[in-house]
This record gives sequence, structure tokens and C-alpha cells, in this order.
Amino acid sequence: MKHIKLLSLWSFIFLFLNSSCQQLGGNSTLDAVTFSQKILSTDSAVVLDVRSPGEFSQGYINHAININYNGADFSASIDKLDKNKTYFVYCYSGGRSSKAASYMRNEGFTKVYELMNGILAWNSKNLPLVGSSNTTNTDKITMADYKKMLLSDTVVLIDYYAPWCEPCKKLQPMLEAIQQQYKGKITVIRLNIDENKQLATDLSIEAIPLLKMYRKGAEVWSFKGMIGEAALKKAVAANLPK
Repeated sequence: MKHIKLLSLWSFIFLFLNSSCQQLGGNSTLDAVTFSQKILSTDSAVVLDVRSPGEFSQGYINHAININYNGADFSASIDKLDKNKTYFVYCYSGGRSSKAASYMRNEGFTKVYELMNGILAWNSKNLPLVGSSNTTNTDKITMADYKKMLLSDTVVLIDYYAPWCEPCKKLQPMLEAIQQQYKGKITVIRLNIDENKQLATDLSIEAIPLLKMYRKGAEVWSFKGMIGEAALKKAVAANLPK
């Protein structure tokens, strides 16, 4: 009987700890609207922008502190912060903020929230940024240019990417191989969202890498995230004219 009670006690402790971990980590990544509301409802919330200073200067979430994840002093700057406060971390698309948040949790920060898909998602919901430019659109590709691209005689495969995006870098040689293999049948376009921020917002792009395939202007296939080479080739083959 004593043995049974001991097992029951350990089972209770395990379930309690497991439940606590889920409560802390299960909802740590928030969509843009929830992230915004959570900041406003949290006393002494600390908002961390882990993008580069150049990105930060183009517009940031109100009261955000800029600590560049790729900066040499990132770890030292984070280590100076009060681990008892609640932190809201974001970047441009979610990659850097995820790594930054993981580092913080490993260092003992217990209340760390991430913005799912970063500023891309924030902009898609028309949420405000401080210091954002109100100047005329300087995108390299206008919406009119974009629509013309889709009307190609060939199938059009668009890769929405950014130079700092690691999965995007892995996709590049795969896309180049497909362009070569199906030369004359498919046009592969790599669209840099850093150079076309307004276009990305207008197209409601919330995460990268993102692939979209079009035939005569109509979207026939899309995939968000990293895709394997075999799966990509299969999708392309299935959508080429017979």
C-alpha cells in the first residue's frame, strides 16, 4: 500500500510539472493581434526588437528596445536584463526572434513571448509602427510589375525570400536546378521582400520562405516553409502543361 501511495505521489508531481511546462511554453508564440494585446495588458512589459539597427530605424513596435541578434554584443546585452520581467521578442519574419527567445529561456528568463512571423505578420494586420517611413513606395517591383510577371507564357514559380533567411538559402540551388531542367516551360522568380516591403505587405506575406506557382495569372500551388527537393519537383511536374 505504501508503495502504491509513493507511485501516486510521483505521478502527481510529474503531471503537475508537465502541466506547468505546457502553460509556460505552449502559448509563448503569439499571432500579431494577440501579441499586441498581450503587450498592452502586461505591467512593465519589455519589448525587444532583435533586428539590425538599420531595420529598426525603418519602424519598430512602440517602446521597443533594439538588441541585434546578429550583433557581437547580443549575449552580453541580454545578460544585463532583469530575468523576472516579461519580454516580448520580435524580428522581421520570426527566425531570429525564435533563436533569441530560446537563448533567453536557456539563460533563466521565464516569461518570454515571441511574435509569430514577425513584422511581416504585424504589417499584414495593419498594426502601428513607431518611426515608420511615410515616404513614397521605393520598392524595386511595383504591384503592376508583379501582375505582369504572372501573365507569362510559361508557368511562373515565385520564391519570396530574404538574404538573411537560412531556409531560403537552401532553396536557391533547388530552384536553379528546376529552372535549368524545365527551361522554356517555367520561369523562376526570386522576390526579395527586403527590397519590396510594401509589395510584401500588400500581398499579405506573413512568413518566408514562401513559394507560389501561377499559370496564366492564376495561382495553382503554394507552399510555406522549407520544402524537400523531391516534393518540390513533384509539385512542379504536376502543374506544367502536358
